[in-house]
Amino acid sequence: MFAAMQSTGTFVRSYLKKLPIGLILLVALIAGALVLFSYVAHEVFWEKEYEIDDEVLNGLSSHVSKGLTGFMETVTHFASARYLQIAYGVLIVIFLIKNFKRAIEIAAIGMGGFLLNYFMKLSFQRIRPPNPLIEPLQNFSFPSGHATSGFIFYGLLAYLIWKSDIPKLWKYIAGIILISFSLLIGFSRIYLRLHYPSDVVAGFCIGFAWLVLTILLFEKLKKKTDEEQTKKNKDRKKS
Repeated sequence: MFAAMQSTGTFVRSYLKKLPIGLILLVALIAGALVLFSYVAHEVFWEKEYEIDDEVLNGLSSHVSKGLTGFMETVTHFASARYLQIAYGVLIVIFLIKNFKRAIEIAAIGMGGFLLNYFMKLSFQRIRPPNPLIEPLQNFSFPSGHATSGFIFYGLLAYLIWKSDIPKLWKYIAGIILISFSLLIGFSRIYLRLHYPSDVVAGFCIGFAWLVLTILLFEKLKKKTDEEQTKKNKDRKKS
């Protein structure tokens, strides 16, 4: 039995050495995001820990101003359901012309992220914070849909730019701006008292995990399809 376990351990180590370091890192980040989500959910719903949420909201209440509220309301609009529906629609149309497979992937990532967040809200059914700074919402609070969907959309844009042919420096700049903007959207939800901080953190975790997982899956499928097509072309030439 010990020999079998030792053999298995050797196989696992040998297998891991063959995996690209980037893939291992991404899988570790996905696992970390899911662990953090589970921890936040456990603290909020099982341990009933609301102290940090209340402290953050109370702290922000002393920095509220009319100008800042208007700015945050504008920022939060860029992850609203209506805006993202239009943005995804435009993006899909653009890629339908140049890359049909990529258009399908974009649609699947966007719709899947929305449905995932929708059903999670129904599962947890957390009531939103009291006294929002703008018109209150009637749906549930956990996890934040704006944080989830915003991170997925702007993270997806960063990925698409990274896969483009523009200079690498501009890829880094665009990626930093887009991810930073998605984080600002999450903060706007807290400032406007539409979400607790834990809602937003959970939304980022789910958004990140979903985006990276689906991209890895689609890249794997694309690679497999390309290999099969190459093999078919070679077989045709031989025949």
